Amino acid sequence: MFAAFFFVNLLDVLWENLFKASVVFILLLGACVFPMYFWWKKTTFTFGDTEILRVTDTVFRSVKHIQYTRLASVSVKRDIIDRIFGTSTLTFNVNSSVNATSAEATLVLKRDVADELRNRLNSMIFEKEMTVEEDREVETLIKVTNSDVIMHAVFAQPTYMSIFGLIMLFYSVVMLFVGNSGGFITAAILFAISEIIPFISIILKYYNYRVYRVGDTITIEGGLITTTRSSFRVNKISSVRMRSPLMARVLGMTALEVEVVGLSDGENGNKPVLCPLKKREYAEALLADLLPELYFEPTPEHQPRRALIPMMVADSLYTVVIVGVFVAIFILAESTVAGLGSTWSMLVTASEVAAAIGLPALLFARSGLAQRNRTVDMGKDSFMFVYGGYDVSTEYVNYDKVQFVALTSSPLQRRFDTARCSVQLMSSVGFRSIESGLFDPDDLARISDEIMDRIRDGRYDYRKLSLIHI
Repeated sequence: MFAAFFFVNLLDVLWENLFKASVVFILLLGACVFPMYFWWKKTTFTFGDTEILRVTDTVFRSVKHIQYTRLASVSVKRDIIDRIFGTSTLTFNVNSSVNATSAEATLVLKRDVADELRNRLNSMIFEKEMTVEEDREVETLIKVTNSDVIMHAVFAQPTYMSIFGLIMLFYSVVMLFVGNSGGFITAAILFAISEIIPFISIILKYYNYRVYRVGDTITIEGGLITTTRSSFRVNKISSVRMRSPLMARVLGMTALEVEVVGLSDGENGNKPVLCPLKKREYAEALLADLLPELYFEPTPEHQPRRALIPMMVADSLYTVVIVGVFVAIFILAESTVAGLGSTWSMLVTASEVAAAIGLPALLFARSGLAQRNRTVDMGKDSFMFVYGGYDVSTEYVNYDKVQFVALTSSPLQRRFDTARCSVQLMSSVGFRSIESGLFDPDDLARISDEIMDRIRDGRYDYRKLSLIHI
């Protein structure tokens, strides 16, 4: 790519002598390709009885040991290059927050060789006799249609991203009408980045989506141009989440996401999706069938009414700051705005007033929705948090995956006998914190008590973290 870029930019200079230009291009291309070929030639993989050994013997020698017991996931990808050359790309990830979004090792093989390797590993290490061909014939637990994928592409984004995209679309249209090409191009690029590109990538990623479970192994696969197939053990799951952005919630739809350390999309950091946006009853039924170990019928405790007072007081303080900032901006920019003409002056002033009123209104509305939505409940092997205002998430967290629990309470919150529970755990993209709403401190303390009880009485056993199937 660098060689092509260099060649194009020097084309005018070298046009008079195409032979020299061709030599320069070939030399630059060779300088880029040869190190990659040399690294590939000097890299070997050895699959032993207990580990994968990757050795790179170039200028600097690198030896990496990947123990099977530490594997969190093994994924198989086939992009357009793999399809052209008939290959498959195997990626190996371990339980580590350091490389949570990147694979510890990547191996490209001919497709038949990759399938043979997977079969051998399954039978030799994972005690799984099902072949790759048999695995591909397993029925999906939920049917995901193309219309479901499109709905997911449109409504699965967080609300703030959708609002930003609409603002950029509106701004680009305004700039087009007023003849400001620079503003139009900038707004159009931002709109494409926030809306168009994610829309296309989601459709390409979740086309022909399938999810199924064999024994204690869950497999998710899909893709149009690049096909991806990832498998992981149930006991590697930290939490599972039903996420409903505002517009999806209005339509009664939710998406299922899962947290598995080492299993994430290295290209964009997306968390693994067990199910794109579907009606909530279908998503709950899938969750109950797919993960009965974590799912339970909740009898939730709602956030108490007294919690609304400290929330409203905090929103009032934020409102004072927001209004003060916009008043200061208006005073400082008044002379500049007056010089733009009456139309622009009125438009800018109206925007500032709308923002000064609208942002506090959104804050208070969010607190009202959060008061209605927030709940907490405890099950046998997991506990549940429902959190969020406009975008609501229902998350089932595995007790045995929690790193630590913290209860915090501000002076005002203590005055109304409420506290917030913060749970730290390893996720698909590193360490992650999940926060509850404001509840009675004694009720929230039961979560940490249960975790400690499981450690003391032996229900939690680190040796249960066994191998991953592929």
